Amino acid sequence: MAPLLRRRQLFPEERGLIIGMRKCGTPFAAISAELNVNCDTARKIWNYYDETGLVLPPKRTGATTILDDRDRRQLKRYVKASRANRRQPLADITNQFNFNVCDKTLTNELQKLNLNKRVARKKPWLRPEQKMARLEFEKQCHNWGDDEWMRCIYTDEMAMQTASYDGKTYVWREPHEEYYEDCIEPTFIPGFKRVKVWGAIRYGKKSKLVIISENLGIGNSLDAEVYLTEIMDKELYDFWQEAMEDCGHVRVMEDGAPCHQGVASVRRKQLEEVGWEGWGPGTWPSSSPDLNPIENVWHMVKCGVRKRHPPPRTAKELGKAIVEEWEKIPIDHINKLILDMPRRLAAVKEAHGGAISG
Repeated sequence: MAPLLRRRQLFPEERGLIIGMRKCGTPFAAISAELNVNCDTARKIWNYYDETGLVLPPKRTGATTILDDRDRRQLKRYVKASRANRRQPLADITNQFNFNVCDKTLTNELQKLNLNKRVARKKPWLRPEQKMARLEFEKQCHNWGDDEWMRCIYTDEMAMQTASYDGKTYVWREPHEEYYEDCIEPTFIPGFKRVKVWGAIRYGKKSKLVIISENLGIGNSLDAEVYLTEIMDKELYDFWQEAMEDCGHVRVMEDGAPCHQGVASVRRKQLEEVGWEGWGPGTWPSSSPDLNPIENVWHMVKCGVRKRHPPPRTAKELGKAIVEEWEKIPIDHINKLILDMPRRLAAVKEAHGGAISG
């Protein structure tokens, strides 16, 4: 049996030759052998010509466009108009415009507009005055070089539970809109349910991790008195003294958490007489974990703990796992995070004080 000839699109001249040869009485088998075309193809071309008188079939119009340019412009304006619209399911968007399309088609149309369904980044909600404070901080420090940032101590507390909700909110956004206010999911600091730890970093060094007992003060939360006696007068003071010996003058960063105020503010004023300087409550911009590089370290610690099999099931197991993951963090990673501060400040300026990629 002869091998099948490869199918291909025939040129108009070839179609004309087939019709001409057939008009002269040439059999289809001979036309096929002469022109190297499939015999059935030659027969179909002749039959089409015989029925319609046309050598070439009319041009194909292609698939009908479901949405026109005006529809797409309206769709894009609607989706980007508000936080609520960005979070709407496809069915609600379809009903809003009375589009007669399926979810897959609407998704394709949104993707053509560069709008993709992405998980909303969780960031603290920033009030106008907080944005102004972040911009003021950027103005004060935007000219700092690596040497200044290497002389800073960054501190923070981190709470983690043995099990946590990992719910995700999806939004429609363009790639550059990742940290737009409409596209982020606000975070709120919850009560500390299981294990809370304190730590500090500086260029080339990590502090010891302090595990804070669950049963602290009123409401099982860390208060200023415990912060003073268990952290500020112990590990934080020792870490600061060591940094002063290694680097000379250093700054200590503390955020505006309630436990950093009260009696802790009194101790801070006393320490200023022996060289303490830094960003404490009232000077460090509030709701700004994206400016604190230790937040990235906490993220690495949490990721390490969550990957453990079996996962920690008790507060004691969780505390032990957190300490072990903290010790695993390479100093090189910490150094890179600290030297990334100029990039963060530039991003704050570009975002007009808004949330950034931390």
